[in-house]
Amino acid sequence: MKLRRVAYLLTALGLAVLTACTRPWQEATPSASASASVGGVADHSRPDARILPVNVEGKLTEIELKLFDQPPLPFTTYVPVKDFTSEVGSSEEGTGVRFYYSLKGVKNDKAYIHIFLPTQAISVEEMQDLLIGDGGLMASNGWELSDRTDIVSYGWAKEKLIYQQRTPTQLFMGSIYVGEQNRRAFYAFTHYPVEIRNAFEPRSTVVLESLQFKAQN
Repeated sequence: MKLRRVAYLLTALGLAVLTACTRPWQEATPSASASASVGGVADHSRPDARILPVNVEGKLTEIELKLFDQPPLPFTTYVPVKDFTSEVGSSEEGTGVRFYYSLKGVKNDKAYIHIFLPTQAISVEEMQDLLIGDGGLMASNGWELSDRTDIVSYGWAKEKLIYQQRTPTQLFMGSIYVGEQNRRAFYAFTHYPVEIRNAFEPRSTVVLESLQFKAQN
């Protein structure tokens, strides 16, 4: 029953991300119960800002990064200041964040990074089933699995699933990463139109490479 409820949540969140308005985020509030469910304290060990040279569309570009550190999320990361806007949401089922690609200040709700941590502790194997099993996130969103590998450059990730989604007017693509922290599985994924791949992927890679969990309370 618990896994069925989590499966419903993963599916609903995936659909909400794609439609951008089907199921709006509940605004996150750092209540005692929420903090206890995900843990973590403010991370003062990382600088508030960085400048990083990134190869974007074949050109080395210096990108200004800002530290993302927002309770009740148990991790920090660096986000390109001029390229993304963030929205944090939480419920009794879990807590997550979406980083929307917002080039020149214009939010693109079809291009984003999404990270979600269930409140319930589930294993990597259970998370994999909820993502790619019958009625899981990929099936519900109509995503086609292109490749699957456990060779992933991010230290927190156990597996990478590459997918495509075809609509009558556009081709979308992205990757789902199954992560694990303190024996609790979570997931992160990217989603974007194929035509902005060369601009989006280097920037999203910075965010996912910089993901670092805080020390537990």
